[in-house]
Amino acid sequence: MLYSPVLSFFRIVPLLLWTLFCCIMHIMFFLFSKKNFFLFYRLFFRGLVNIFGIKIKFSGIPEKENVFFVSNHISYLDILILGSMIDGLFIAKSEIKSWPLINKIAALGKTIFVNRKEILNVKEQMNIVGSTLRQGYNVILFPEGTSSDGSRVLPFKSSLFGLVDFEDNKDYKIQPISIFYSKLDGVPVEKKFRPLFAWFGSMDLISHAWKFLGLGVSEVKINFHSSKKFSSFKDRKDSCRYCYNTISDQISKNYGTFEVDNKVKLNEFKFL
Repeated sequence: MLYSPVLSFFRIVPLLLWTLFCCIMHIMFFLFSKKNFFLFYRLFFRGLVNIFGIKIKFSGIPEKENVFFVSNHISYLDILILGSMIDGLFIAKSEIKSWPLINKIAALGKTIFVNRKEILNVKEQMNIVGSTLRQGYNVILFPEGTSSDGSRVLPFKSSLFGLVDFEDNKDYKIQPISIFYSKLDGVPVEKKFRPLFAWFGSMDLISHAWKFLGLGVSEVKINFHSSKKFSSFKDRKDSCRYCYNTISDQISKNYGTFEVDNKVKLNEFKFL
């Protein structure tokens, strides 16, 4: 679990080269074949996951079409992981538009930017997301509105769940996803080490990513939970509550298993 600046350097070089290659190929391929938009986009994320040294363990089956994915949010790493596993457009906060390089990559990925502070524009934002679904794209939402250390799920903002209230959207599905960073170099990650994965508060993105690149192999657990049609919910609050409870329960369960494993290992050590 030791940080190595040498490893950071040896990972940053292929990361930059891979990003440049995939961006060029994505642009060229998109010009000739718009039907296969996600080919290089998903390949790009898979490459980044490998370069960052992330091992993914998942359960459940992600839906393929007409899906509104909803996930808890811990780090920018969530985007790499989900982008490598499912075909979907991310909904992101409007501030990202001003981030150098990342805003260009986000634009290539047709990221949907929303301003969560402008409550009066919620209906317009829902129309944009709804139109994206009707164009045949899946959409990925982090409804906490911000990231955390992952020890608990923050309250969900329910505004964009209003999509379930529109009659035209009744046949679309909503699927909760839970993300839990569990190990680093095979060692369970205690709470004090969670900021190594989590990016939140006033943390600097560049320095955090640089340090993470210098760590060993990390492990993340992804749960694709049961999907439900929009029509099965009474309203946006009902759908928001279903997603929150499903994801929050899974995170609590993961932490419960984590604590039990640690106690078993401690007892084994005492009897040596």
